[in-house]
Order: sequence, then C-alpha cells, then structure tokens
Amino acid sequence: MSKAAEAEHTLKLARREAAIEDAQRFAALAVSYCTPECREAVTLAVCELGENLIKYSGNTDEPHAGTIAVSCDGDNVRVRAVNQVSSVEDAQRVRELVAQITGSGVAVRDLYRARLKQLFDNPEAPRAQLGLLRMAFEGGFRLSCSFDHSELQIVAERACAGAP
Repeated sequence: MSKAAEAEHTLKLARREAAIEDAQRFAALAVSYCTPECREAVTLAVCELGENLIKYSGNTDEPHAGTIAVSCDGDNVRVRAVNQVSSVEDAQRVRELVAQITGSGVAVRDLYRARLKQLFDNPEAPRAQLGLLRMAFEGGFRLSCSFDHSELQIVAERACAGAP
C-alpha cells in the first residue's frame, strides 16, 4: 500500500442538515497536523465539494450524497469528491468549468472576478458556480475531474507544508 493510500481518510457525506458541519470536522481532523494555511484551504475545499455533493448528486434514494476523501503524500494534499450525477449535462458543465479553470490561459483571479461580477449583475442566477473557482483562487488548488458511467470525480491538489 502506498503512503498516499495509507494517509487517505474518507467521509460518506450523509444527506442531512448538518452535513457541511460534518465535512468541516472531517477536514479539520484529516489535516490537523498541517499548517493553519493548509488546514484552512482543505476545509474550504471539503466544504465546497460537500455542498456540491448535497446540491447536485443524483440518486436521492441513497442515504449518502457521495464521498469526500483527503490524502497526503509528502508535502502535497489531495481532496477528492465522488458522486452520482443527476444528468450528463450537469457533469459536462463541471468538466467545462474545470477545463476553463485549468487550461484557458486566463488567470484564475480574472475568472473568479468575472464570475463575481456576473453574480452581482444577476443575483437571481439559479447556480452560483463559484465553489470550484474559490477552491482554485482562494485555496490554491489544481483541479481535475473525470466522468464515467454517471459517476463524477473532482480532484483538488495543492502543496501543504506539514503533511506526513
């Protein structure tokens, strides 16, 4: 078993009112030994991904919206969210946003500011679509995602001083 696999902690995010608070506690415990900056970034990522799992996961008959995992490998931390999506279109929107964040050549800061302006101009927008941008801009995460057979996986990675 690799060091990363040994250090992975996973939370099945329940569909309940206190789910985001559960995610915050999970994040705090998973990286309790890291620097305050890293702990804050991981908590941000876990909460944003957890919120997305609750809001957008498919199969509402399941007791859990999806899973969030945190793993450390050297000085890197990885946050991974996996869930069943309600539609291929939802997964495609996520993939397009991640591609825009990672490969557009536009600074994440500029994408973040542009999205904030769109939200201020249109406060009634049905989906804020700000969480992944926050993770990249405020949290300093590199994002990737994959979609296979109705399962969406989003991975956020960054350097994290203090990781085992």
